[in-house]
Amino acid sequence: MLVDRRVGHRAGLKRLNMTLKRRKNIRLSKEAYSSSSLIFSITICTKDRKPLFKDKNWAAMIIDTLKTGPLGKGVKCDAYCLMPDHLHLQVSPINGNLIDLINRWKSYTANLLQKHGLKGSCWQRSFYDHALRKEEDIQTTAEYIVNNPVRAGLVNNWEDYQFSWHRWM
Repeated sequence: MLVDRRVGHRAGLKRLNMTLKRRKNIRLSKEAYSSSSLIFSITICTKDRKPLFKDKNWAAMIIDTLKTGPLGKGVKCDAYCLMPDHLHLQVSPINGNLIDLINRWKSYTANLLQKHGLKGSCWQRSFYDHALRKEEDIQTTAEYIVNNPVRAGLVNNWEDYQFSWHRWM
């Protein structure tokens, strides 16, 4: 009996491809992340969703870096909300590529927190982004971001949460 080895080879490649799945590219074009005319809603999670920012000192440091660190110099920020295990931002890039700016900021803040006692990793590998569409209201999206602590049951009014802000306050 003759066996066509090519069929077996193809089946083996198919199995190999299934086990080595590539990450799906969920990003816009690189150029889009440098466009100051686009506004992005960003979510950056801590590694394994650890509630690192229950520590108010660490949370205050992170908020400060939004103004003074790599992001502060490279984006226009409309809103932010630092939750115990993630950060929400509404930003537009003004100086550089937003992906690069966020990656530099994540590295910068991880090093800062490690100098102040953090053991292990700080941030998840990637982050979530959403480019706001023309029909999406910027202020409504910002209000949604700052109301995250209310939805999570941390406060009754977003203004009582010290780690959230939007420019229409």
